Amino acid sequence: MNDTSNTTTAGATPSQFSRRIGEAQDVLCTVAYLNEAVFLAAHGLMMNETNAFQALSSEIEEKLNFVRERLDEIREEMQ
Repeated sequence: MNDTSNTTTAGATPSQFSRRIGEAQDVLCTVAYLNEAVFLAAHGLMMNETNAFQALSSEIEEKLNFVRERLDEIREEMQ
């Protein structure tokens, strides 16, 4: 077994990586829109439920931002 036989990157070009990163960023955007919908929908609930859903939504948004930043860093390093 060689160094590249146990990885998913063997033979992939930078443009392929860039495309894959772009696809991941598209999914992140979709998740962000869904998260915002949950946040807005929670507004119609009773106060305790609203606070819980909005706190959860805020935490999800923080994690999404973290992943977006890492993907941007990877894309920049590849160029």
